[in-house]
Formats: sequence, structure tokens, C-alpha cells
Amino acid sequence: MGRKLLVTNNKTLCKRVKNVECVEGSSFDVLVVARDYIHQGWVLLSHPLYGNLRPYQHPFRSLLLEAPSENSVRQVDTYSLELIENALSIYRSCGERILKVSSLSEEMIDDFSFLDKELIKESLNKYSMFFSAGDEQR
Repeated sequence: MGRKLLVTNNKTLCKRVKNVECVEGSSFDVLVVARDYIHQGWVLLSHPLYGNLRPYQHPFRSLLLEAPSENSVRQVDTYSLELIENALSIYRSCGERILKVSSLSEEMIDDFSFLDKELIKESLNKYSMFFSAGDEQR
């Protein structure tokens, strides 16, 4: 089993999760970064279109990936690539409707951040990726 990595633009999760890549940008940008990892042999562990919200209704996106094992040949997982490319296509069709964090009030940011955390929490718990209480990064 390879190393796990959370790719997210949710700053709340960036402080609370081990092995995280914090993306400065939109939820679309998170998908692009995840696609780059998939091209390097990483595999999606969470679906890029989880939740019951349309992509343009949610400014945060968090994706869990697994690295290829060290002694394996780095091949692209075609299923992960298909999922991420389909998600990117759906995001592209949303165009300018995608919510940007910079356009939201602090209260809305907190609400969307909480929702994103709740949607990925079960997967993070499954792989023991949350920091212990008090161990969060500052």
C-alpha cells in the first residue's frame, strides 16, 4: 500500500490532515493537481464529484489519492484518469458559475469548509490521516 495524500483547497483541512497538498485556487484547480498526480501513477481513493452539490455550488474540493508502491511500475490507473477527466469536463461546462472563495463572506467560507470536511471525513478517518488533537499544523 502506498502513501496517502489529500489534495485540497480547504485551509481548514490543510491544518488538520497529515500528508496534504494545499492548493491555492478553485475547486477546479484541485482537480487539475489531482490529475497531475494520476499521470504519475497515483490512484484516486475518493470520487472527484462526491456530495449532492453541483460543482459550481461548492468552492472547496478535497480528493484523497494513493501513491504507487515503491517497487511497482508507475502506470496510469485508467479508471482514476477517466473519473478525473470526466469531472474536469463537468467543471469546464460550469464556466464562470464556479464559486470562488474570494467572493464569499467569512460565514459562507466557514460553512462550505465544514461541508467539504464532512464529505471527506470518513475517508480520512479510514486511513488515519487526521492529526491527533493538539497536533494540528499552524
